[in-house]
Formats: sequence, structure tokens, C-alpha cells
Amino acid sequence: MAEQAEDRALPPLSPEQRNELGRRLGVEALRFRLHREENREKHFFGLVRWCPMKYAGPAANLAFKCAGLWKRAHREFLDIRVREETFALPDLPEELSGFTILHLSDLHADISPDLPGAIADALASVAGRYDVAVVTGDFNNFTVHGDMVAVSIVSRLRPAFTAPVFGCLGNHDSVRDVPLLEKSGYRMLLNESTRIRRRGSAPDSPSLLLAGIDDPNIFRTHDLARALSDRKSDEPVVLLSHAPSIHLEAARAGVSLVLCGHVHGGQLCFPNGRSMALRHWNFPDHVRRGRWREGATQGYTTTGVGACGAPLRLNCPPEIVLVRLESA
Repeated sequence: MAEQAEDRALPPLSPEQRNELGRRLGVEALRFRLHREENREKHFFGLVRWCPMKYAGPAANLAFKCAGLWKRAHREFLDIRVREETFALPDLPEELSGFTILHLSDLHADISPDLPGAIADALASVAGRYDVAVVTGDFNNFTVHGDMVAVSIVSRLRPAFTAPVFGCLGNHDSVRDVPLLEKSGYRMLLNESTRIRRRGSAPDSPSLLLAGIDDPNIFRTHDLARALSDRKSDEPVVLLSHAPSIHLEAARAGVSLVLCGHVHGGQLCFPNGRSMALRHWNFPDHVRRGRWREGATQGYTTTGVGACGAPLRLNCPPEIVLVRLESA
């Protein structure tokens, strides 16, 4: 029955869901995103629609098998590391010092049947060690998808988290995924924000603002001003963004910390860490991987959990990140 549910077509949005998503994301942003999703990856005057990932994946698998590297790269793909990073935030209340966020990105959950188990094992290894978890987009492998496969896998992973989970959409995701993700317990932030506190604390206890924007890189339906509209003066802000291309805008807005992904750290890299792929991103190298700073804004671009195209990684292991916040 579960497999049948996964094979079902991704349902269209009901009028009520469309109105609610428009209220949250922004009416024009929703209209543009739905139009872009419907017309994405169309070629030859719109007569043919195909996803490059469906061809790049088999080509990469074949190349790595011919080179004798496939088994090694697939083992690395499944070897999800736990990384720990500490950031000092100037306006963080002393009571929130030590607040920990578990950061995941780029699950691409349907790329391999071996991946969900590896993710579950990684989550089990950090159980109880974080206050909230965040997933910064790309739940799906294919940029064009009309099924529920990835969303169903991600839904089954929800019980493996030991704290509330927030997220934002990536360029591989559909806005039609949102109702299904939220039904399974993920709280998506669509150009909006919420206040987070230590678990079990009083409603009036110190908090920080957790904001999330829609994909700023491909869809470009992000609205940072809208996401920060409820911010109080001098309130620390942690921003969820799928891609680090928001770095300059975040710095101008005074965001404290940006958590993002998208680039996979290069995924297939030479031993020196340089990506084997041709450069295809529109942001500078200093925000491409790991810790970075733009003015007073700090950021972390994770290498991500899954992989894109083929279930392979080389010299670029996947990771989940425990982000510990400290008062500066």
C-alpha cells in the first residue's frame, strides 16, 4: 500500500490550499512559482519536457563504473557525517546560549533506496542533542516531478527527528509538496517566520526569530522583507534559504545567521576539494561551502545529505550539522 501511495500523482492544490499558500508565500510569488513549475524544462518550443537529471545520473553512473570508482563513490554517498559548528550571535539572549539547531539540506530522498536508512541512522546518532531541526530544501531528486515518492519517504523519516522540524523549499521542490509535508509534521516557512524557544520554556521566555524564504536561486520567488516583517528591533534572526545566493541581501537586512545548501559542496570533487563539475552557480566561492561571513552576517553552506543525479560522492562526504548558538 505504501508503494502504491508513493506512485500516486502529486495532487493539485485545492482552492483553499491555494488561498492559504498565497497568503503565506505571497499571491504573485505563488502564481509565478506555479507557472514556472508547469513550464519548467520544456524544450523545442515547449513540445518536449525532460529533466536533465534523468540523463545525467545514468551517464555519471556509467562513467564511474568504467573508471572503477563507483563502489567507492557510492560508499561515500551513504557515509553521512555529523558535523558540529558554533556561532556567536551578538544579540542572542544569555538564556538561549547553547541553543542547538540540527541542519539538513538537499535530501534528494528518492535518488536511491539505500538513502532513507542512512539518513535514519544519522538522525539516531544525534537524537536528543538539538532544540529544533531545519531542512533547507531539495527534498526531491528530479527538478520536474509529478509523483509523491520523495515526499512519502521524507514523511516516513519525520518520527526519526526528536524535536520540531522547520523547512523551506528548494529548486527541486514543488509548492504542491507543502500540504503533504506539513501533514506529516514539517513546518514549512514560505517567506515567513516564527519564534523559537527552548523546549518546555514559558511562552514569554527569550526567543529568536527563525525565518524562511522560498528558493532565491532558480525560482527567485523569495521575499526577505516579507519573511522579516515580524522582526523586533535587535532581535537575532536565523534565516533558512535553500541557496547561499541570498548572502548580500541577508547582510543588508541585518540577518544574524544564514543556514543554506544547494551546492552539495561540489559533490564530486578532486582530492583538493575543487568540484569536477563546471561552475554553474551565480554566487562567489566564499559562500559555496562551509562557514562564511558577509559583513556582520554569518552563514553556513552545508554539503548536504543526499546527492543530485547519481547516488555518488567523491572527496565530499554528506553531512548533518549541529549548529550551536552562543551569546557573543
